[in-house]
Amino acid sequence: MSLDITLLDPPSYVKGSRKHAVAAGAVASIKAGRLVLKSLGDASVVVWTASNSAKPVVATDYIAGLATSDSTDTAAAVGTVDIMFITPDMVFLGNPNTAASWDTQAEYDALVGDRVLLSTSAAGVQTILHTDGATYGLVIQPLDIAKHPGKVAFSVRNDAMYLHA
Repeated sequence: MSLDITLLDPPSYVKGSRKHAVAAGAVASIKAGRLVLKSLGDASVVVWTASNSAKPVVATDYIAGLATSDSTDTAAAVGTVDIMFITPDMVFLGNPNTAASWDTQAEYDALVGDRVLLSTSAAGVQTILHTDGATYGLVIQPLDIAKHPGKVAFSVRNDAMYLHA
């Protein structure tokens, strides 16, 4: 299985994972290695599909964390998924949506610091978009593309993180 998102620089500690409910009737289930959305005040996490792609927008969309298991929901039954909490010091690796926008070190370096969104395909695959936006919830981090060809390093802005108790 190929993971969409992995940790580039894990922090000195990881809090582990917690089981979250996933609503029944989801269009697509959550797969391990994908970032997971959660609405404020909602008991269930949200399945991130192509129909709700191009997220997170700060103060609107919240990332609960990184799925460490596949969810068990079905069209008729509520399920669960294990989610690793994220912290501001975590840097993730993902795949670019348009590889040609990131394929030289100079192109990549010009995008460092940009605020971007995650796109989700019809198959549920998550990739990083390259358009900067003031309210976009991910931030491009420096990366040596010779060491990580075809990858993008990013972090999650505080205002796009779900607050865990």
